[in-house]
Amino acid sequence: MDIKTVYLDYAASTPLDAEVSKVMTDAGREYYANPSSLHYPGQQSKVVLEKSRRSIADSIGAESRQIVFTSGGTESNNLALLGISRAYRSRGNHIITTGVEHPSVLECCKFLTGQGYRITYLKVNEQGQIDLNELLSVISDDTILVSVMMANNETGCLLPVREIGRILRPRKIPFHCDAVQAFGKIDFTVQDLNIDLLTLSAHKIYGPKGIAALYIGDDLPLENIVYGGSQERNRRAGTENLIAIIGFAAAVQQLDRNKSEREQIAGLRDHFEDELRRNIPGVQINGGNGPRLFSHSNVFFPFINGESLMMSLDLQGIAISVGSACSSGSPRPSHVLTAMGLEPQWVSSSVRFSLGRFTTAREIDYTLNTLVRLYQERSKVA
Repeated sequence: MDIKTVYLDYAASTPLDAEVSKVMTDAGREYYANPSSLHYPGQQSKVVLEKSRRSIADSIGAESRQIVFTSGGTESNNLALLGISRAYRSRGNHIITTGVEHPSVLECCKFLTGQGYRITYLKVNEQGQIDLNELLSVISDDTILVSVMMANNETGCLLPVREIGRILRPRKIPFHCDAVQAFGKIDFTVQDLNIDLLTLSAHKIYGPKGIAALYIGDDLPLENIVYGGSQERNRRAGTENLIAIIGFAAAVQQLDRNKSEREQIAGLRDHFEDELRRNIPGVQINGGNGPRLFSHSNVFFPFINGESLMMSLDLQGIAISVGSACSSGSPRPSHVLTAMGLEPQWVSSSVRFSLGRFTTAREIDYTLNTLVRLYQERSKVA
């Protein structure tokens, strides 16, 4: 079969959309001036910066002034956790999160532990779900922040953020949500979910890398973690990455036009999983019995180690991952699957397939045939 590369790692990063690329190329020729400059070219850049900010704010039901641009989802998560923890230090030192968060949240929490903060990690079950009663039981007078992701990057499991928001809002505890994986796949507004801080990223929605945003609710104190100029309403110093921001906004503007693709991707994912179960004995979908994104499939293969399978597929032109791209190269097993209570051997034999806009039925069939062939070869050896 003449297929050069089957890309099934959309959860790590999406291809740059051709229309977004063109918008950025055109903008690079026209909007080269610094948005902070007072001359006419600078003010032209300022206008398009604010227009882009407004477009991104509208997509989550926010106001333009509530959007702060950062260098990526990692920086946005750092700004949320470090900024709130420092601003609220006199009120308390307790932060609540989960054991399945992105490394940029968990490493922040690890750092804050060394700074004297108390971190509670909510447990998750085999479907990646937290117990809301546990959340209620651990909230205390010194709780200053709860940080729970909307959708897990490894499994696609959806966390009950709406219910969490309802619990926290009357208690006036800030709620941060990492929505990097969910944005563009789930429709929501920050008001509906009672979210105070929200992380978004462009390169998960067919936009450029190196640009993200943090929604910050009004009247929420937040200390800077980057010092210098007064950009971004004194929230994040540094000249704005204007061309990438324009690309971010262009990608956001395509979201409504491409809602129809969700059903197509879900159909391909479901077909993929059905055929795996039918043709390879013992295959299991991690988190497959709970709510999850339509694009993710985290699969346990009983006949092969996950890293070996990933490398074997790579040799056949199929790109997948063994977990979060931000923790690739780590010898440690997936912290997400481990937190879900899966046995070490199960964890080490699981890989992630993530589908997207450009995934085709032909590619899925090629991947299925390759996996079945690998299983049959292994079975003969055994």
